[in-house]
Amino acid sequence: MIFPITNNINTQKNSFRGSLVNNSLKTKADTYMNDGVFDKAIELYEKALQINPNDADVHLNLAKTYSYSSRYREAIPHLEAYIKVRPDDIENMTLLGECYKKSGMFSKSMEYFNRALSIEPNYDYAKRNLLDAQNLYLQCIDPVRGRKERYNTAINNLTEAVKIAKNFFPKGYTDDMKDITVSFDKTSKMGGRSNIAQYEHTKRKISVTDEYTYANPKLTGAYIIHEFVHGKDNDAYTSVREEQDAYRTQAKYWTQNVFDVYDPEMDYVSNLYKQSAEALDERVAEIYRLRDPGIAETSYNHPPGTKKTNARKASKVKSEPLKAYDIIV
Repeated sequence: MIFPITNNINTQKNSFRGSLVNNSLKTKADTYMNDGVFDKAIELYEKALQINPNDADVHLNLAKTYSYSSRYREAIPHLEAYIKVRPDDIENMTLLGECYKKSGMFSKSMEYFNRALSIEPNYDYAKRNLLDAQNLYLQCIDPVRGRKERYNTAINNLTEAVKIAKNFFPKGYTDDMKDITVSFDKTSKMGGRSNIAQYEHTKRKISVTDEYTYANPKLTGAYIIHEFVHGKDNDAYTSVREEQDAYRTQAKYWTQNVFDVYDPEMDYVSNLYKQSAEALDERVAEIYRLRDPGIAETSYNHPPGTKKTNARKASKVKSEPLKAYDIIV
């Protein structure tokens, strides 16, 4: 029997070349996605799928890029393709439900939220989205009742979250912060996703994204604790040290007090803190220096007693003064 050795070799070469091209496209697309250049990322992910239509990771990243661009309907088929391959990935199963929800398909969204909760009953991302979808469906049937239910939930959950945050701090910590307001609101976006919480110094206001209206108050409280650290300074400056202090305080609260809420972001922060406070500090510093290479190393009260002039001298960018941040995230 004669085997077509040459054809096999050519086939292998073509397959290898295709793989190299596909990997190159994915790498470039990932870079564009991370940099927020979503249209270019989508173009390259689509080309990668033409080479390998069954690449689950490309389907996922393409879906995320569509969702970051608020093109939720276009994200759905790619998330569906991914979930067929990874049926236990509750995070992206919930993202699929969220895309259905934001496309107005509430019944279908609830199906995926319930699937995720059947795997992890304490998963807050799925829980809060399920309650949100149920309310949006109610508003379609009875708008007045639906809006009233959402308003009452927001007031009750936020009141409880602020109480949790205030009780965590030492007595008297918030006595000079009575002018700060806390509310559910629209927040600034970073990388296509709404900030979970932010402090606006000029308004002395802490905003928690309204996407957390139905979140467990223990989770919302963790982010209010973070922003209280910023608000306590009562100045418009932030720094690496201040962010580290805010994350340490938030992680300490989560580690000591919350055992019945599953939230990957807070669990990640608290796990670093459990390794060591220094491990968390290193990660926070890395993230914030990437976001803003000119960020100062220290600022008012971080470390305690630091003066503005000393903070400026401590900055790695010695030639520049401290920056005023309208929004501290």
